[in-house]
Amino acid sequence: MQRKKVVLGAGIAGLGVYHADPSAEIYEASDGAGGLCGGFSVGDFYFDRAVHLSFSKDPLVREIFDRTPQYTHIPSPYSFVHGTWLRHPAQNNLYPLPPGEKVEAVKGFLKRKGRGRDTGSFAQWLLDGYGEYLYGMVFKPYNEKYWCTDLEGMGTAWIGDRIYQPTLDEVLLGTYMGETPNTYYAKKMYYPIGGGYFQYLKGMVGEAMSRGKLHLYKKAVRVDPVGRMVYFADGTKTQYDGLYSSIPLPELLRMVDGVPKGILGKGEGLEHTGVALVSMGLRGCRVGKLWFYIHDADIMAARAYMPSVKSRANAPDGCASIQFEIYFNGRHGGAPGEGAAVADCLAALEKLGVAGRGDVLFTDYRVLPYGNIIGLKQTEKDLPGILSWLKEVGITPVGRFGRWEYLWSDQAFLSGYHAGIEGKG
Repeated sequence: MQRKKVVLGAGIAGLGVYHADPSAEIYEASDGAGGLCGGFSVGDFYFDRAVHLSFSKDPLVREIFDRTPQYTHIPSPYSFVHGTWLRHPAQNNLYPLPPGEKVEAVKGFLKRKGRGRDTGSFAQWLLDGYGEYLYGMVFKPYNEKYWCTDLEGMGTAWIGDRIYQPTLDEVLLGTYMGETPNTYYAKKMYYPIGGGYFQYLKGMVGEAMSRGKLHLYKKAVRVDPVGRMVYFADGTKTQYDGLYSSIPLPELLRMVDGVPKGILGKGEGLEHTGVALVSMGLRGCRVGKLWFYIHDADIMAARAYMPSVKSRANAPDGCASIQFEIYFNGRHGGAPGEGAAVADCLAALEKLGVAGRGDVLFTDYRVLPYGNIIGLKQTEKDLPGILSWLKEVGITPVGRFGRWEYLWSDQAFLSGYHAGIEGKG
């Protein structure tokens, strides 16, 4: 007898479950699928929900994504540090900085303690790996804007190969010359010719819709793990044999019957960032960069990307576009007001040398309540117990916020896919 699988959330992880088992029923609270991997239009301009590019090497993901006509980009990101454009990663591309700053950065790097010990915190990990000057100039201001929390309270399990550790030779070479070897973790990135990043998922979404397996406007409000029932805000309910959830863990735990107080408390301690997106259409531009990092504290945004560089289909002829990402702590703080955020990003356009205010055709402001999970040291201790309890009651979390892991989009898809395959056994 076939088990009835119910999937809560039609983001990329939920679609991964469906790809593994097309008998699964997907329930999505909003009016469309895709989650963070979706996008939106403003007139003839298209924007993703924050910067998205595909660089997966996984054969399954590549087989699915490569069905979509796409551009190939060679990553060449930049960092804006102390009012100066540096190639990314900044720590081994210091050439454009004033000589005095380069000297201090190298001296600090020489005095670093190195990574051969348990640092205990993200802040110490950075100090040990790069030295005090690079920490204060490059890493601390950017990461405080991106993570919106005390870096001393963050652990290191999430880092992986996301932050490049150069050799002394690489740091020195990067102070003497502007053209250094590309040390970015991905050598090629891909993006659909049309339709935005969501185009990679459109086929799965269309199939699920045509087969009646994707149900929109279905916000789950209660889960009964004993009776194996999900209740929705519209008064309907559905039975399940297997339940897969990409709902953010703190929200999921609040709606499940019988959660022990200790587990619920650990869930309430999880922290995440939200992101306020300020998107602009431009009448041309001076700078055409795929994406870049903004380290300076006098600019709200931590990152920005140019959709019109990812694909010409994202902007009309003769125009360009840019989107700024302003992060905020989703548990302890709120998004900046629209007026302040837009004003700051308009000023940033000129500070960055991208365009003038007179080149701006429109601004669009919208807030995503979830951007990233924050890898706190306490979370590293608490998360295994939360996931273990959910497994006991027959709920399988998937995706970045379901599993509370800092997953890239392909990893989120695979978390759903492998969970769906395992559930078929």
